Amino acid sequence: MASKRTYWFSAVFLLLVVCAPFSLKAQGGKTGKMLAKARQYYEVQNYVGAEELYSRVISDDPTNYEAAFQLGRINNALDDYREALNWYRKAVEIDPNRDDEVYYRIGLIYKLLNNYRKAKESFETFKEMHAVRDELYERAELEIAGCELAEAELVKRPNHRVQGVSFNSSADDQYPVFLDQRQQDKFLAFVSGRPLPNRRNKVNAVTGQPKDRDLYYVVRENDTIFGTEVTRFPYKTINFKNNDGPASFTGDGLTMYFTICNAKKNKRGCSIYESKYNPLRKQWSKPLFLESLVGKKEVVVNSRGKVKQVPSDDLTPHVTPDGRTLFFVSDRPGGQGGFDIWYSRRVGAGWSPPQNLGPVVNSPFNEVGPFTNYDGDKLYYTSDGLGGFGGYDIYEAEGTIGEWGEPQNMGSPINTTYNDLGLYWMPGDSMGYFSSDRTGGVGGYDIYWAQKIFYDPGRFKVSVKGLIRDKYTKQPIPFATAILYEYTSEESIIAVDTFYTDQDARYEFPLVAEKNYKILGNSPDYFANEEELSTMGIEQDMEFVRNIDIELEPIIIDSAIVLQNIYYDFDKYYLRQDALPEVRRLLKIMVDNPNIVIELGSHTDSNGRPNYNKELSNNRARAVVKYLADNGIDPSRLAWLGYGEGQPLVWPEVSPEDEQANRRTEFKVTSIDFSF
Repeated sequence: MASKRTYWFSAVFLLLVVCAPFSLKAQGGKTGKMLAKARQYYEVQNYVGAEELYSRVISDDPTNYEAAFQLGRINNALDDYREALNWYRKAVEIDPNRDDEVYYRIGLIYKLLNNYRKAKESFETFKEMHAVRDELYERAELEIAGCELAEAELVKRPNHRVQGVSFNSSADDQYPVFLDQRQQDKFLAFVSGRPLPNRRNKVNAVTGQPKDRDLYYVVRENDTIFGTEVTRFPYKTINFKNNDGPASFTGDGLTMYFTICNAKKNKRGCSIYESKYNPLRKQWSKPLFLESLVGKKEVVVNSRGKVKQVPSDDLTPHVTPDGRTLFFVSDRPGGQGGFDIWYSRRVGAGWSPPQNLGPVVNSPFNEVGPFTNYDGDKLYYTSDGLGGFGGYDIYEAEGTIGEWGEPQNMGSPINTTYNDLGLYWMPGDSMGYFSSDRTGGVGGYDIYWAQKIFYDPGRFKVSVKGLIRDKYTKQPIPFATAILYEYTSEESIIAVDTFYTDQDARYEFPLVAEKNYKILGNSPDYFANEEELSTMGIEQDMEFVRNIDIELEPIIIDSAIVLQNIYYDFDKYYLRQDALPEVRRLLKIMVDNPNIVIELGSHTDSNGRPNYNKELSNNRARAVVKYLADNGIDPSRLAWLGYGEGQPLVWPEVSPEDEQANRRTEFKVTSIDFSF
């Protein structure tokens, strides 16, 4: 996993701490030379070389504080947090009063490892030792508040269901946004550092991740199912040599705003550009540099303290669906500190001077990734300055520009002790996408979907979960679908929730007490199957885990399946009353599996002339097809064929029972690709 400080553009992340200098006695000889070389390696982020030298120093001198402390920092940068903790604690053993910063760092790791009690103790120790109420002291206070928030969240039931998307790569994938081009195609666009074929990719020496980021898109088939092909936006139109993105699109999908970094026009900082889509030519226009949005900031350019003005870094734009308001992040002066969220209004063909969103939303630290929902009454954004779980957390504020309410942490599982960024909600605010570098992912940063869980307002907390399996192999069926139905009466049923499983084929639903349910499992290559359950009579919180694995039978194309108990009177082709239950079962199969096309085949016994039996069987098969069509099945999904007496199950026929067995109706699936 990449370092939790890795990000598509490093300027967005300010260092959490100011590295305190070591007050070391001059050391000569072999140890002094190794320390000097190790410091050089560390400064250029050659952590492998620095780690080797510091390890040799601590081996020769187990009381060397610098070596122990720096080994902690190196392992922290390499995401080996437990090893980093061991070295920080070793430094404390060597000299507990040497440097208060070590306690701050220990607190960060304990928090990352979800040990909030020890994290708070370490931060409190740091505060007691730290003499100045500076930025680092304020950070420690925020971290303590974040620990208390996380502890409170542990006793709450989650409000969202979260899973990684199928198209994540081993590189960083971030900032997903929806792209709908006039109802023609629906995509999820995102930023990725995935390596490009036939191109030399610059790699971060510390993380091993590609340095450059480009914009990509993938087909969004539904909330959690995506196409298998990930496409890069065109090179030298949208993507350039260095970092590009994130992006945002107007509601019609025809205008894109995105960031380009290290371009000549913005003096090699990051600025916002606009591109138009031509639906006829299916091309994006050359990006237009929005110079009116650029700010100025002062930077120190040499060791003598000389300063000069350079363009501000303007990042993560978000445009409202109507295209009239543009939010973005900037480090220009005039804000609350760090990176702040700003906004500009469309004025004619240009944009108004940017305005800061103010101190309710912005903190003295960093805010990134703004997004307003489709109704425009909620702002979602990411901050590391509001005392969250750890790293960057996602927040929600209600209101309008100039009147935003107090931001609320989105809680677990959307937020973790790692970095969680850029939440994008679909209409209705119940299905969204974001990125995170939490453990368990595929790469450094991965993209996740979040689905809101709706609980019964009563006192019951009931859920059901299980696997969708192959009936015969018992193996999980990845990317299957589970649909939860609720019985509103004995004969009436409604769908209340849908769960699209991930690779692990697991589903889970919250339930309501005093209800009857069924769960329908489905997958394109399988017949749907269902399980029923009830929450009637439950008097306390519980979780259903009893045999709710749903087993699906694989569909074998052109393999005949006999419909049991569909019998016909001698020389007749109308459906008898005792045949209706089985025909209704077939009707249900067609309803539950809307992607299949079938052929009905009917067979007769050997009584009568062959041509007559052929016609009789054809009429019998057509009778079943007519029943299905009369009950709502698309006729284009149905075909029939009379086989007559040519394919008997029993031969020779020596009894009435043999003849009855041969008078049968079968169906076989001929296609699983029917589209509406």
